[in-house]
Order: sequence, then C-alpha cells, then structure tokens
Amino acid sequence: MDRDLPGGWEAGAAEYSLGLMPKEEIAGFESQLVAEPDLQQDVAAWAEYFACFTDLIPEETPPPQVLRRIEGKVFGAVEKAPVWQQVLPYLVGAVVGVVLAWGVFASGLLEPDRPVLSADLSAADGALTLDARFDTATGVLTVARRTGAAADGRVLELWLMPDDGAPMSLALLRSAETLVALPPEVVRDLSGARLLVSEEPAGGAPQGAPSDGLRAEGRLTTR
Repeated sequence: MDRDLPGGWEAGAAEYSLGLMPKEEIAGFESQLVAEPDLQQDVAAWAEYFACFTDLIPEETPPPQVLRRIEGKVFGAVEKAPVWQQVLPYLVGAVVGVVLAWGVFASGLLEPDRPVLSADLSAADGALTLDARFDTATGVLTVARRTGAAADGRVLELWLMPDDGAPMSLALLRSAETLVALPPEVVRDLSGARLLVSEEPAGGAPQGAPSDGLRAEGRLTTR
C-alpha cells in the first residue's frame, strides 16, 4: 500500500479496523503501524468511528448455544458426555458429604462437653461389681455388670437411695447391661446420689424396698 495513492494508509487503517484487510497485507501493515504514530492515530480514529454504529443496536443477551458454537469453531467440536457421566461427580460428592457428616456426628466431635455422672458399685467382698453411667443429655442411666451375678431363681434390683425419703426401685438387672430412662424429677438431683443393688426374688422386692440381701453400692459423681 502506497501513502501517495488516494486513500493510501488511511484506507488501510479503515480496513484494518474492520478486520477486512487481506491476510497477506496484515504483516506489512502492522510493521508500518509500529513505526508510524500518525498511522496509529488513523487506526484509533477509525475504530472509534465504527464503534459509534453499535450504539444504535439494542443490547441483547445471546442464547447459550451461541457460545457453544463459537467454542466449537475455535477449539473444535467436543463430544458430549452421557448424562450419567455428567451427574456422577455430583452424586459421588453428595455421598462423600453424607458419610463425612455421619462420621462427625457419630464421633461426637460437634457435641459440646457435657457432664457425665458415673459410679462404681461394689461390695466389700468384691463378689459383685457394676459400672453405672448417666448421660445428662439423654436422661439414660446405663448399668453394666463386670463381675458376679444373682443366685439361681433370684434377680438383682437397682435402687436410688435419697438422703431423705423412701428408696426408689429403678430397674431389675436381668442382663449384663441395662439401660434405664429416668424421669425428669429424678434427674434433677442425681449428682452425689447413692445407688444400691440388692438380690431379690425373681419378680423383684415384694415389699417395694430393698431386702437384707444388699450386694453392692456406690455414689454418682461427675467425671
């Protein structure tokens, strides 16, 4: 392109701004553009001029398929994965999240520290020993027998012995471990409470109070 021709570089600047310049002329034009400040101003002026025409075009968001077509032209067609392959990562992530959440809750990591009342129940001769543990959150007293048992045809019975008042039967300890749900009025005063284990007839103490067959005792304390 010759500056002395009509239009010359200015016509080239317009073609370059519109992207209409032949490919074989672009390299030569750009090398001249670097060296010619006037030519740079011409390109900028034409670009600004042509941009004015777009002000008359209302804005419109193109549909998503337009972007996919452009990407296909630029990067080549991409084979679409089956639906199950598209959904699989989300399903795996959901399963992993559920498993992790269950593990955290089951381990008690998110539970605040809460007081636990426990007692070692035993007799002087050590023939019968039991562990008692009360969960303040659930209101459940767990009694586990470590050694010993009741005689044939008889049963161990657990009692709450208040400092003042009548003894209260809590449960018959027929198995190695017994869970006892305590009523709210009992739960309020359990700290330091005295527990007794007596040996009774198969149906429990007939008089509603521990018999003389006392087998073990202990006090609930915070640990």
